[in-house]
Amino acid sequence: MKIAIYSPNWIGDAVLALPFIQVIKEKNPKAEIIIICKEWVSDVYKNNPSISEIIPLANYQIKGFFSTLKTGRKLRNKKLDICYTLTDSMRSAFVLWLSNSKFRYGYADQMRSFLLTNAISQPRQKIHRSRKYLGLIESDNYSLILPKINLSDKEITWAENELKNIGLDKPIALLPFSISKNRTLDNFLIKKWIEKSDRQYIIFGSKDDVKKADQLINYCQGVTIISICGEYSLRKSIQILSQCEYALAADSGLGHISAALGLPTLSFFGAGDSQVTAPIGENTGLIKHCSPCEGTHCNKSNKGRYCLTEISSSYIDYSLKNIIKS
Repeated sequence: MKIAIYSPNWIGDAVLALPFIQVIKEKNPKAEIIIICKEWVSDVYKNNPSISEIIPLANYQIKGFFSTLKTGRKLRNKKLDICYTLTDSMRSAFVLWLSNSKFRYGYADQMRSFLLTNAISQPRQKIHRSRKYLGLIESDNYSLILPKINLSDKEITWAENELKNIGLDKPIALLPFSISKNRTLDNFLIKKWIEKSDRQYIIFGSKDDVKKADQLINYCQGVTIISICGEYSLRKSIQILSQCEYALAADSGLGHISAALGLPTLSFFGAGDSQVTAPIGENTGLIKHCSPCEGTHCNKSNKGRYCLTEISSSYIDYSLKNIIKS
């Protein structure tokens, strides 16, 4: 039997889909589990023992009607038996309908129910996104499964050697950037926390974050802090991140990855809703005040977003002690 899972499109959501994939494999141990995903999230799924095949899709393959039609028809060659879509988009349901699989599961949304053989009603109450994915199957006994990103011994060895080449040894990971300005950590907050530190820090991010990382480094003179923003693929960044001592993270995909690696991860929530999208892991902590924001303008501070600027260093240290094992 072949089971296809259409992945969420964002890195953090892809991480939160890992428990769902694990449960599907446990329920169908002899089945081939095939992940259909945007190419930029495919690194999340590599080396996962539950997954038989990953089909990464470039933007051009699902941009426009005819490209989507071609992609969906190609999936027919896979002779899929069951499909699940973890996104609520019409496009994902259309692709799975084109695959001609016998059973297609997803949430009823965007008037796409006619494309699904099993359209599930959306949850009435607010629930965590990982739990929402599990709601597509009978999964009441699986609510405590944590996401886990798997690395090979070769990948771990490479990361250890790469950190040595960079000149770092068990640095503290800074994951301050997010796709939303209302979720990005403020430079002042980070400077206030590390300005007298003798520890080593490493900044992770994309090519779009290079300038912001350089600004942060200039802002934190006298501190050993290195940026690798945009220098490595996502998979290589995951490997390096796994060798850090702990992470300070914005509400971002990298924050979810850090938690799924088992790294002690302290996440700061501004505009995001932690009840829905908080990272989940063995050693995770949250700092939130009025999250989610009531609007784009913060009424609690004249310096910007209160939740991401007015937090004391002592409170950050206290929160870290609760998640870092001695």
